[in-house]
Amino acid sequence: MLALAIALVCVCGVSAHAAVMFAAARDQSEPSAQIRQFNGTITRNGDQFVLNDAKTHTLYQLDDQTAASKFEDKRVTVTGTLDIVKNIIRIQSIAEATT
Repeated sequence: MLALAIALVCVCGVSAHAAVMFAAARDQSEPSAQIRQFNGTITRNGDQFVLNDAKTHTLYQLDDQTAASKFEDKRVTVTGTLDIVKNIIRIQSIAEATT
């Protein structure tokens, strides 16, 4: 955020105080990553394991390929946070689905 504030000062001619206030306000408005559950099947997409959510027709990249490899072609519940920008689930736990 400090880099953003500096860039605003340099590029836009915004005062340093205003730029820092803008950066601080932006930090507070960004939601923190929420832990949630994702359901689907672990499949291969090229040389990577992904979570295939058939209900939403979405493939999620997975940050822990070793953990994911143990569940290849199985329905699972992945608990973790989603990096929306990179479409990667940061896995906290993964378990075979009970239903």
